[in-house]
Amino acid sequence: MQTGLDGRTVLVTGGNANIGKAIALAFAAERTNVVVCGRDAAQGRRVCDELPRHGAKDTLWYAADVTDRAQVQALVDAAREKFGGIDVLVNNVGGNVGLDAFAESDPSDWERDIALNITSTLNCTHAVLPGQIERGSGRVINIGSVSGIVGDPLLAVYSAMKGAVHAFTKVLAKEVGRHNITVNAIAPYGTLPEDGERDVSSGSRWHPDGIFARLAATRAEELHSVGRRTLLLRQTAHPSEIAAAAVYLASDAAAFVTGQILSIDGGTQIA
Repeated sequence: MQTGLDGRTVLVTGGNANIGKAIALAFAAERTNVVVCGRDAAQGRRVCDELPRHGAKDTLWYAADVTDRAQVQALVDAAREKFGGIDVLVNNVGGNVGLDAFAESDPSDWERDIALNITSTLNCTHAVLPGQIERGSGRVINIGSVSGIVGDPLLAVYSAMKGAVHAFTKVLAKEVGRHNITVNAIAPYGTLPEDGERDVSSGSRWHPDGIFARLAATRAEELHSVGRRTLLLRQTAHPSEIAAAAVYLASDAAAFVTGQILSIDGGTQIA
């Protein structure tokens, strides 16, 4: 498939780990300029060192917390200064900070889930859109979750915020379509890092000190209860499969696709 992405500039938030890293590598293979941001500078630089070997024309690593508007604006300004504009925004940052029934949850965890999953998306989109509107073209790809469609027990606020990402996707698609900008979301089910050492950052849920490791050691049965069966032999997605969907949605082949939520879930919703 001819994607038409050669030479375009792609910003991947949280592009230094797991799904985000796979997305950055996939866009590198399309000979794009890849901007990666995150909070773990050492991991971010390692990823950016890999990207040229996969075909990236150029790269930019920028350390930023995308829940902070000022840091997001500085990130976008740096990308524009180097590359002239951002053609594709992938809002990948997200995650959960707890695993509790809502009645027993800590309100401070709600605030962190809200910031990670929807505030980050709003901040980055708001900063990138003016340039795309001015140029009359662009792609916004939000990483949602099947949790935002069906709701996961013990993940009430996370599920609600991913649902908000999906709703934002649809509304924004209606607002900016007249500017030749498409807006879509990808809703993965469970996705495991392909390399547990090289594909995680210090803030990743999959880091040895991250929430999933802690829960696996102390509350394994509850953690297991959140899972759903797929229709396939394999029960989790590969990050590269999410990345392939992102490349498609950014490509010229998807120019007539907007306002969609693409589930990559192995059929869990009909299992």
